[in-house]
Amino acid sequence: MLENISTKINQAEAERIETPPKGLPLSPDLDKNTTCKEEKAMTVRPDLRDDEQGRVIPQSSAESKNKGLNCIPLYTYPYSGAGAASERLSQKRLTELRKTLSERDKKILSALRHCRYMLTSQVQRLYFTNMVSPIACLRTARRILSKLKDLGLISTLTRRVGGVRAGSSSLIWYLTSAGERLLRLGDDGAHTRKRFMEPSIQFLAHTLAVAECYVRLTEICHQGENLKLHAVEMETDCWRAYSRNGKQTTLRPDLFAVTHCDKYEDRWFIEVDLNTEAPPTVVEKCRRYHEYYRSGIEQEKHKVFPLTVWIVPDAARRDSLVSHIRAEFAGQPRLFAVITPDEFEPLIQQGVEKGVLC
Repeated sequence: MLENISTKINQAEAERIETPPKGLPLSPDLDKNTTCKEEKAMTVRPDLRDDEQGRVIPQSSAESKNKGLNCIPLYTYPYSGAGAASERLSQKRLTELRKTLSERDKKILSALRHCRYMLTSQVQRLYFTNMVSPIACLRTARRILSKLKDLGLISTLTRRVGGVRAGSSSLIWYLTSAGERLLRLGDDGAHTRKRFMEPSIQFLAHTLAVAECYVRLTEICHQGENLKLHAVEMETDCWRAYSRNGKQTTLRPDLFAVTHCDKYEDRWFIEVDLNTEAPPTVVEKCRRYHEYYRSGIEQEKHKVFPLTVWIVPDAARRDSLVSHIRAEFAGQPRLFAVITPDEFEPLIQQGVEKGVLC
């Protein structure tokens, strides 16, 4: 997925020169590392279980591997994404709208609530996969998204991914305040209204990369034999509170997931690294995972501690982080696996070898 970043950046730059808007290519990273001494406290699954069982692992298509977790060039265009979202919808109107929505419509709204921002192609890969052709799937996804936008429940940013030539597949969607209120119907809890602000390019690139990780995880589990995605938590649901030096603090992974394969359950903390932070900064966050591990909170609740997977853009970044993490936490439990995007699918399907943990 990140195998040819320079080529993609050059292509994005060429398109930027041909069009008025300015583009900034960004590359989300994925990183992976797993653990050592107390591996029984990390997972109850044998290493490389699929190979032991002789099961053939389906390979992901080239098309899937080239989506999302690679260089993401974001472009700003002079058009408004507000549309019907700017109109205030009454409680009565929202109640009426909810009755007309299909279950798939509600799932799309819920996905946008949890992921915050998603591309048209990401929504299509989650909820529109059973049409006669890929073009029909994408066309149907565009139609449904446009319908929800016309209703004022979702809208698009003024930025796109991939430039004008990517068409409507490059649109970035988000849940409007009306869509949020519709999902809360029947919920009597107190909620704070959030004022929408256009996100920064760096924040948006990272958010889309985390959304892509979620989409790929869903696809991998759907394609895998006896492999199921049991649970997924996005920010802030996946955050964990614990005590640090007598003060409450929070561990903040990008994503938490539970997968089932046969009789085994795997639990994952996932960090999407965009290669925007120096290795010492990553090591400091790894220190938080060790603190949380020593708190015993997760083990008390679930008997095991999740493997923390850092997904990074390329092998050079992977090797650098592995070296820094091993040097800093020598002799301590190996809680991490640092991987590149193309190693994500084998990790979820096969597990991890002890030698790659750090």
